[in-house]
Amino acid sequence: MRALVHTNGDVSPIHPGQRRRVDEQSLGFMLASSMLALAVMREGQITFSNPAFDALFRSPDTLAGADLASLVNSSTAEALTDALSAAKHVSTRYYGTGWRFDGSSFDLELCLEPACLDGKPLTIAFAWDVSDQHQAQEQLVCLAFTDSLTGLANRSRLADRLHQTVRWARRDATQFALLIADLDGFKLVNDTYGHDAGDAVLRLVAQRLQGCVRNGDTLARLGGDEFAVLLPQVQNSGVAALVAQRLIDAVMPPFDLGSRRVSIGVSIGLAVWPEHAGTVDALLLAADAAMYRAKRSGKNRFTWSTGRESNQTSPLHPETWIAAHTVDVRELDNEHVELAQTIERLSAALRDGAEKEGTLDQLSALLQQTAAHFANEEWLMEQYGVEQLSEHRQEHRRLLQDLRKMVADGAEGSVSLILRYLQEWLLRHIDGMDKQLGKALISKGYIERPAIQRALR
Repeated sequence: MRALVHTNGDVSPIHPGQRRRVDEQSLGFMLASSMLALAVMREGQITFSNPAFDALFRSPDTLAGADLASLVNSSTAEALTDALSAAKHVSTRYYGTGWRFDGSSFDLELCLEPACLDGKPLTIAFAWDVSDQHQAQEQLVCLAFTDSLTGLANRSRLADRLHQTVRWARRDATQFALLIADLDGFKLVNDTYGHDAGDAVLRLVAQRLQGCVRNGDTLARLGGDEFAVLLPQVQNSGVAALVAQRLIDAVMPPFDLGSRRVSIGVSIGLAVWPEHAGTVDALLLAADAAMYRAKRSGKNRFTWSTGRESNQTSPLHPETWIAAHTVDVRELDNEHVELAQTIERLSAALRDGAEKEGTLDQLSALLQQTAAHFANEEWLMEQYGVEQLSEHRQEHRRLLQDLRKMVADGAEGSVSLILRYLQEWLLRHIDGMDKQLGKALISKGYIERPAIQRALR
């Protein structure tokens, strides 16, 4: 653990009379009776320690007479010296690794307070084992960057690694590759055997794909049946092509699902930075477009980006929206199409290399449009007494909360990955809850309102 020193206030000399004055009797009582682990020091040497402090370091005897530096990792001794020096003037916190007498280590936090006894300066040290807190924080970070179904990296982790890899590539004048993989025939598995079987296949696919990448590569699930592989520092395109073929070969054998076996394939698009794109979003779109060309050219194969793709590849393509995702309530269907059109315009702006600031503004406008659509759905549910209002509202709030955070972090993230998240969520929500909503509204006598009434609501 890296040692850190935090000081509360300016480090400046103070008069000894300004220090906390304690007498020996009260100090001894405080040390002996306190449940907090604390010790008193002069010039880094412990003069008093209470039982809780001794127990923290699992010392069989009192630690009085020991140097505090002997209780921490030697690599952080210099940081501790700085902390003790600062603690002569101001309250200071030190974070490092503590060593116990049984040979174990732990994450140590020290609060160092300046004081004065018999006119002589001293330091009171309060100590805590913060290993559990750090472990909990690490687990939260892990959950935030991990796909819950497969255990692979998620979109957020991929975006973070992509930006990091771009910085390295620019610094070292190297290139790297991105592969976007989409399963062929997966929808049939879901439709035939159900989502539980589909989830089982996704987990098995993830296991097979992990065997095809190196330790330094990033394998991520983008959502649904779509995956990505980031290959940093590829010397030539042949390396990326070899990995792509390995992925195809790994997915090809049938998957055993108890009493049945299912077969699927995978289509892969490849793009290299900076040959095919100069930004993270442009690279994602280039690999994505190449993947769609692989699907159109026969599936179960990989295709290289040309760096000139301008074809629209969004699964929310407005021209195919109504036929595939209608909920049979024209008011809602029109709003869904408008959302699809906005997403497609933003995707086109990314493909055309629009400035990040401009795309973030468009993303904020898309967020407002999505919130307005959700508000209209909820109003209709209230007017017609649809029972699933609370479930709908909960889903809406969850998506808006996620999107607001993504937009707030957009300057450091990927607009393209945010759009993927919104696309996937909308398709799943509309084909699920919204189609149920459409049936409920029709059964309760829904009557389409004139546009002027909708505008004035």
